[in-house]
Amino acid sequence: MLLRIVLGAAIVLAGLALAGRRALWLARLVRSGAPAPGRAAGLPARALAQVTEVLGQRKLLRRWRSGVPHALVFWGFLILLLTIAEALGDTFWSRSFAIPVIGHWAAVGFAEDLFAVIVLAGLVVFTVTRLADSPARRGRRSRFYGSHARAAWLTLGGIAAVMVTLLLYRAAQVNTGDFPYGGAAFASHGLAALLRPAGPAANRVIETAFLLANVAVIMGFLVFVTYSKHLHIFLAPLNVLFSRRPRALGALGDLPSRPAADGVPAAPGAGTIGELSWKQLLDTLTCTECGRCQAACPAWNSGRPLSPKLLVMGLRDHLMASPPGSPGAAAALVPDVIGADVVWSCTTCGACVEQCPVDIEHVDTIVTMRRRLVEEGRIEPAIQQVLRSGAQQGNTFGKSGRMRARWTRDAGFAVKDARKEPVRYLWFVGDFASFDERIQSLSRRLAVLLRDAGVDFGLLFEDERDDGNDVRRVGEEGLFQMLAEQNMAAFARASFEEIFTTDPHAYNTLRNEYPSWGLDKPVSHYSQLLDRLLADGAIPVAPLGLRVTYHDPCYLARHNRLTEPPRRVLAALGCQLVEMPRNRLNTYCCGAGGGRIWMTEAIPVGAPAADAAGGPAGPAAERPSENRIREAVALGVDHFAVSCPKDYVMYSDAVKTTGNEGRIHVVDLVELVDRARGADVTAPAGAGARP
Repeated sequence: MLLRIVLGAAIVLAGLALAGRRALWLARLVRSGAPAPGRAAGLPARALAQVTEVLGQRKLLRRWRSGVPHALVFWGFLILLLTIAEALGDTFWSRSFAIPVIGHWAAVGFAEDLFAVIVLAGLVVFTVTRLADSPARRGRRSRFYGSHARAAWLTLGGIAAVMVTLLLYRAAQVNTGDFPYGGAAFASHGLAALLRPAGPAANRVIETAFLLANVAVIMGFLVFVTYSKHLHIFLAPLNVLFSRRPRALGALGDLPSRPAADGVPAAPGAGTIGELSWKQLLDTLTCTECGRCQAACPAWNSGRPLSPKLLVMGLRDHLMASPPGSPGAAAALVPDVIGADVVWSCTTCGACVEQCPVDIEHVDTIVTMRRRLVEEGRIEPAIQQVLRSGAQQGNTFGKSGRMRARWTRDAGFAVKDARKEPVRYLWFVGDFASFDERIQSLSRRLAVLLRDAGVDFGLLFEDERDDGNDVRRVGEEGLFQMLAEQNMAAFARASFEEIFTTDPHAYNTLRNEYPSWGLDKPVSHYSQLLDRLLADGAIPVAPLGLRVTYHDPCYLARHNRLTEPPRRVLAALGCQLVEMPRNRLNTYCCGAGGGRIWMTEAIPVGAPAADAAGGPAGPAAERPSENRIREAVALGVDHFAVSCPKDYVMYSDAVKTTGNEGRIHVVDLVELVDRARGADVTAPAGAGARP
């Protein structure tokens, strides 16, 4: 007994010392980041997240094939914490140690053995999954591409060693008479039958040897975790606790900035690792390298160099190698650590954030780096021109503001001016619906439809400015604030009760970000308004009998959880909806968001690129919009329904570039409603809108 106490003490103290020293160093790394305001607000919601996301494994269970085994292994480790207490008690207290009160309950012994077996079975599933989805076999298509495979195999081996040594020393305890549980601990008793012929003396040696081995493996695994990517075992609960609630989508978080030094304001955004916030640094250390973000990323899947996973890993590697205060910490994040083409490939669709099981906020970090690039003028000329147009003309098309409402001239009636007479609804039209000739006809259709339905609405005409959603996500925070202030001033000059908008991007920023500028009116998407009007019978329609599929815009579905109104509209029109495999919160981006619609294709189709880790990204694949159209064509439907002006443009082009003209037609919800009511929108519509 003395020998096992001495050896056990040496093992435990060494493990705690090594792991503790590393933990303190990591804590200093995280605390060196810039402030991240509001991360402790709303404790009830944060506590609920610990229950649902950490204990309940909510996000992981969305993918049941990998999620269920992971959840069972996680829950198994929680149960098996009891066995660690028992092992330490057996080492330092008594050979027949039992946890007070619960140490002899048959149910506890059964649960411990059951989850030990479940964990071992889960390891088999993980092994098969990694072999089947190996980067060596599947290249970039593997979600494990770029992950640290060796560390993953060591982790699986370490967990297996914990389980095997646990069951073997427990089995020997059964034969020596020191085991606290009866036959309900089926695995321990089953192994004991195999060891029994060796005799009591041999079993006592086996018990001591595998008990110390179990303690050693546990402590070794503890040290290994603190030095590997599996830090998430300990940091995931913290990262979830401090994540943005209810989700890191919709509004951008408070982007970090350093206080002024010597009276000189700090540059916006983050140019070095020390300028990221402490939450962003914690994100990098929490990454599990599972690749769910990578598998969902439209940029990565279209052959571009951005992998959200590899971006976070690159930042983590740099943080570890060059912590704040070291000479290497002065390196520019872009391009010394992360390539500029990586940062500009992001569509800000939020698929990475939605998929991440540990609540990493990739989009905020990317926008933070973009802000510094914009500040330093390191952006392509096309974006510069758009931003210049936004500043000078108030729109991203570079046209005079007086032309914003020119589309109303052919509506057949005088659309109200909300600055001159009160209206119930202020229609925030948005740039694309105002200036793009392909969308202007849809705007006229919607205006006539609303007039005929008796909706009291008006416009801001030339006083409306670009909403700034994409301007902000490109990284031009100053211009976004200017546009927001100009729009708020226009709202103050108008008289209205609610706002509705055609553009999901405008809906997102008006609903989630403008309240910080004082907006206190309800904001709706036009699909919600159509849904209400159809439900109330204000728009008489006949069933269309069409088979359609519907594309969920990222900024409507994923960012704002608004998925059902468009589907109810289609149902009210008598359409048979055939869902695409990727729908609702799992929708696939068209590729236009985050300013991508303004950018040139820096990587020609077929040209190789470098990924975030510096390795080859492979040939560029089809664009996200083309991939989506092929997905819809495979369903055998005739109509591809959209509820976003940018989607209408992107997918109309994709139908042509994929050679599917005549096979599938891109239609806006407004077109379908108009068809169902048999309206002739070219004819004069008569008097003004009814209140």
